[in-house]
Amino acid sequence: MSKSKAKGEKIQIVAFSTNENEYNPNDLINIYLENNNHLIIKKTTLATAFTTTLQKNSKQTKIMVCSVLNLSKEYTGINDVNCYMLFIDLEKEDSKSKLEIILNYAKENCNLEKKMFVFGIVTQKENRQYITKEEIQNDIDEAQIIYEYKEIYIKENKDICNNLENVFIYGLSNPIKKGNKNDDKDGEQSGSCNIF
Repeated sequence: MSKSKAKGEKIQIVAFSTNENEYNPNDLINIYLENNNHLIIKKTTLATAFTTTLQKNSKQTKIMVCSVLNLSKEYTGINDVNCYMLFIDLEKEDSKSKLEIILNYAKENCNLEKKMFVFGIVTQKENRQYITKEEIQNDIDEAQIIYEYKEIYIKENKDICNNLENVFIYGLSNPIKKGNKNDDKDGEQSGSCNIF
């Protein structure tokens, strides 16, 4: 069914953040890139596309992460992804209200059959958290979104890299299905950000 191409494999992810100033998805991807061999294909304020070789995979993998920062806008191809990522600043007061806005946006615009990797971000274990794991899980369960929740410490680059690597590996084992077609014409166009 799925043909392997000599060009390697593709992963497309759409990412959200409750605090795009401190934890912009592109900035977190940069932490991964600083600690792993890669080649940048294209980089904009909303997207990063690069190739790398993931653990347990000998082929080059093209990875594109597009950030949705403007929740009043619809994005073409937001459903043409392997999965979604959501970064939640647990130490910011308005994170609960921003989480609700993102979840409402996801219910309206995203493919809820795709898994969402949810990362609660903290700088210190003892810092005050304005939103708890239980509140996050209750809100996501209520939105009926398939998800996996992990808490990460922003100062531990290895923790960030390992969690992102797991998302990318998940993407490899959960390819994008395009209606009745298994392939797009050349594998060159993506609906999300039209970088590949």
